[in-house]
Amino acid sequence: MKLGNRREKRAMNLLLLQNKTTAKHLLLLLFCFAILFGPAYTLFDSYNYDTVANPDLESYLGIAHFDFNQSPIRKYRVIVPLLASGIHYVFGPVFSSLAPYTFPGPDFSLCFSFLIVNCLFMSIFGLLVYQYCKAYGVSTLGALVGLLSVLTCRWASYIAGLPLVDSLYLVVIGMTLLGIKTKNSKLIFLAIFIGPWAKESFVFVAPLIFFFSSVSKPKQLVWFILSGVLVFSFRYYLDTFSDTTTAMALKNDLSLVSKIPDSLRRLFSFHGLYELTAVVGPWGLLFISLLHKKIRMLLKQKTTLYMGLFLLIVLLHALLSNELARMFYLAAPITAVWLALITDEIVETFPK
Repeated sequence: MKLGNRREKRAMNLLLLQNKTTAKHLLLLLFCFAILFGPAYTLFDSYNYDTVANPDLESYLGIAHFDFNQSPIRKYRVIVPLLASGIHYVFGPVFSSLAPYTFPGPDFSLCFSFLIVNCLFMSIFGLLVYQYCKAYGVSTLGALVGLLSVLTCRWASYIAGLPLVDSLYLVVIGMTLLGIKTKNSKLIFLAIFIGPWAKESFVFVAPLIFFFSSVSKPKQLVWFILSGVLVFSFRYYLDTFSDTTTAMALKNDLSLVSKIPDSLRRLFSFHGLYELTAVVGPWGLLFISLLHKKIRMLLKQKTTLYMGLFLLIVLLHALLSNELARMFYLAAPITAVWLALITDEIVETFPK
């Protein structure tokens, strides 16, 4: 009887711990959503929705209307647009009644549905960043500083507020880095199966998963093969509804290499330096503390090989894109960890 009682007590304690952890995560998710929604809505309500200046918007809004005759690259990124379409279908009449007369976009209800989906995904990204910082042993204060550096960046409100799909790709990045650091096979599994649907550039992240995650190589091979079969089967099916094909998409992907010389020129300019620093914004002032040898040594010790390789992957994303700063934002989880570590060290050495 006593053994049974002890087992029941352990099971109850485990359940209480799980419930407490779930409640903490939900509260943190709400915290992230609350920080993001205001700036994202402000941008959403004032942005110039000119599809000539930003053709991405036309593609994703078109997919949400089940029009797949879009860019041969972007038309396969269907998860965020279809989720927004579902919310629009259910709550469209309610959203339309809330539309301001001055809204500059083509469809307030659909764009607002994108806003909700993207704010939710960015909140999940924020939760992953917080957990990633905590995985490095930082305090709650340090982890919050790292998290806030990510959420208050101008690119966070841009990605959350507009009909884009970067939010889901950031979630995949967060799952990848946290999965590698904590040896969490569930996160690695989700990253492998969601990544190719988020963006094709996941192909650059896949080797990082393969060589640095704790999941055995044979199991990873099976997962990657299954993921590839699902993705290319869907692409083959989707091609029957549009005028473009996967082959055309691959050709367009390869053509991005031609952007590298121009991106390098921009990178090694004053504006390129500004785009780099824009990732952390005013929080970057904390990096002044790198003048202190102890903090330099701490960051050097904590920055592992996979983190360095991931930063090179981010640089590759940037060179292949016309938007350097938005791609540099992919490195936000790494800069968040650095800022969290710096914060803890500053607090630790601050005179008591």
